[in-house]
Amino acid sequence: MLSAEPVESSLDHELVQEIIELAGWAPFHLAASSVHRERLTEASLVPWRFHILPKQICLDLRQRLLDKGDRSKVPDMLAAADILIQATWCPDLDETGTALHEEFEFLPTASNMEHIAATAAAVQNLLLAATARNIATYWSSGGPMRTQEIASMLGIPADEILLGSIFLFPDQENHAEVAVRPGKMREKRGSTEAWCRWVAALQE
Repeated sequence: MLSAEPVESSLDHELVQEIIELAGWAPFHLAASSVHRERLTEASLVPWRFHILPKQICLDLRQRLLDKGDRSKVPDMLAAADILIQATWCPDLDETGTALHEEFEFLPTASNMEHIAATAAAVQNLLLAATARNIATYWSSGGPMRTQEIASMLGIPADEILLGSIFLFPDQENHAEVAVRPGKMREKRGSTEAWCRWVAALQE
């Protein structure tokens, strides 16, 4: 959803907390490294982190982006959104204690693959729980939200990697000024038969 001007907040924050807690029931097989866990105020082994931006912080971030000349659709999404959740995952550290050197660079380990899959499951749980409660959502892989500059603004540690930005929107029926624009790949997934096969027999 997009809006040229800020839209009044209408989401029930208790409902948002409920769907976040449901997201946390995603399966995970391996604990995040101790370096990531030591930053937590309460013990948890999960390899994901949700950084939640309420409405006013969304608007403050929108203004920062506009001041920097951002011409993407993100400022209009931030104007329309009630909540933005920056979902990150906690990568393994190398022998020097470093997790991330450059954008998208991380150690090619089986445990990192597990961490990414677990975080994706948590994000999907969130999206499904929100949809079941008639909360409109949009998942983005980040775009301008992926930079280290934005992460620093939001207090996100440099060694966490953004998996996605999840926008939660207010009830559109009460906000006629909000435009709905589906994801550009939504209708390009093909039929189920294109990406699904039943295994008929074991190969010799």
